[in-house]
Amino acid sequence: MSSAYRRQPGSPAGRFSRYSRRAIAMVLTAAAVSLFASSALADGTVTLPGGPLVVSVGTLGECQSSYPNVGVNFFPPSGTLGDCGFFLAFPAAAANPTALKNGTLGTVFGFAGSAGPGLGDSGSLIYTAIGQGPSTGTGTVADPYTEVTTYKASASNLDYALVTDTTTYVSGQAQFTAKYDVQNVTGSGSSAAPSATLYFHALVAGDLFVANEDAGTGVFLGGPPRFIGGQNPHTGTLGGLIEAPAPALPWSNYQEGNWNGDIWNAVRASAAATPVFDNSINPILMDNGVGVSWDQFLTTGLAASAHATFSVVNRTQVPSTLSVQPVNQNLTVGATATVKVTATDNVGTPYANRPLVYKVAGANPRSGTITTDAAGVGTITYPGTAAGLDTIQMFLDLAGTGTQTTQDPSSAAQITWAPAPPTPNSSYTVQSIAANPDGTITITFVPTQSGAATVVTTVPTGTIASLAAFESKAKKCKKGKVKIHGKCLPKTTSFGKVLTAPGTAGVPLKLSVKPSKKTAAILKKGRTLHVTATLTYKSSLGGASTAHVYKVTVKGKKAKKKHKKH
Repeated sequence: MSSAYRRQPGSPAGRFSRYSRRAIAMVLTAAAVSLFASSALADGTVTLPGGPLVVSVGTLGECQSSYPNVGVNFFPPSGTLGDCGFFLAFPAAAANPTALKNGTLGTVFGFAGSAGPGLGDSGSLIYTAIGQGPSTGTGTVADPYTEVTTYKASASNLDYALVTDTTTYVSGQAQFTAKYDVQNVTGSGSSAAPSATLYFHALVAGDLFVANEDAGTGVFLGGPPRFIGGQNPHTGTLGGLIEAPAPALPWSNYQEGNWNGDIWNAVRASAAATPVFDNSINPILMDNGVGVSWDQFLTTGLAASAHATFSVVNRTQVPSTLSVQPVNQNLTVGATATVKVTATDNVGTPYANRPLVYKVAGANPRSGTITTDAAGVGTITYPGTAAGLDTIQMFLDLAGTGTQTTQDPSSAAQITWAPAPPTPNSSYTVQSIAANPDGTITITFVPTQSGAATVVTTVPTGTIASLAAFESKAKKCKKGKVKIHGKCLPKTTSFGKVLTAPGTAGVPLKLSVKPSKKTAAILKKGRTLHVTATLTYKSSLGGASTAHVYKVTVKGKKAKKKHKKH
């Protein structure tokens, strides 16, 4: 026996305290490889096939699991026999058989353990082993690896309850399921106690050693399903118990706390306690354990020959680094950033319904919390309102505290925001419109954005035609045309050529339209023309054009006649 295990003075065989669990963990872990094979034979356990989780069951239902290169999940830190299993507590206050009442103490049945709970004292008894079957099945969901261990609760050489402990494991999963069938065997044979109804607590409890670490912090997840257990402070690994789904019976109470002062003490006192556990966790880093209790048969009892079944899922979940897509992206201000984050454990099982905390630092600072879906996926979205670089830091808040710890898986992403292009704007401001003495029309304007300008000038056709044109008896013209010299012509005639020119944002642009030969000749006769000038401008960024119509009066000047010299 290692010096790290010390028998408590006056305690019966099998009950030990732990002098330095961290010290023995180091010693036994170093020897784990050489001891594993012999330990598996010496301690009477059956190890199920499959992986990556290695699942073992002892002759009294003691459970253990481990990951290769990670370590065990229940104390002690080596071998296949763990301080974890199923207990039955028969209160003296109930109408139980006298042998189970044990005076006023009641009786707790279970195992002693390498370091607890140390059953075997007055008022607590060790199960009697019956047998273990081989592992069967192929490890699939439809046909999981299965092992059956049987043991019984006996007092004063009489049998009271038979426990059929069935452990199943699906290869590739991070958990195994234990189902405990309790049969009241009183009145069933020569070795059985007289027929009686049994009243009891059913418990599952264990001394946590998650991922080969003796100390952990308490974690409770409300589910469904509910989870109670601890977290390794260095690796983030979660280990503990999950409530089995219906039709399995729900827990009556649960607790995570100090391995001995809280959990094993509660187990040892469970025959006289209601409730057994206090529905609490301890968030302080400590040498911890975990337990759950079912109280459904505490008042109604289990009749002779009847069965009661209790199930629990034992899970050890090693988190993987968060998967982030995309890690880097380039977006334009005004767009919405979308970052997909996936949280799974080492075997790909999703961390569903867990808080994912994120913080954006940079051009668009913000923070928040989202919840992963059933696939362990959470999506961070936010709009970009400023150009620059954003860095998104995120972590999976395994303990639900809102504060990142070293065990929370985390990751990061970056988004580069480019300035959004300006909105197309074809507006302009006219500074002046003038008609020069030679008939040239000059428009000066300032465009808002760079683009292209077009000026179209027209005069009413009738103003440059003779009066006789309107006296023609030509047929009636269609809408939009007038009779000119007996012909139907457009109502307006071009004053000068259509003028186009590029414009620069904020820079005045001067456009001059000279009169055509025809309109120039009319002006030289001293006629006055009423010109319509349409200025159209279109931004080089696109969008709709802007057009305004201006009326300009151009006064002609009759040319002077030249006098002949005599």
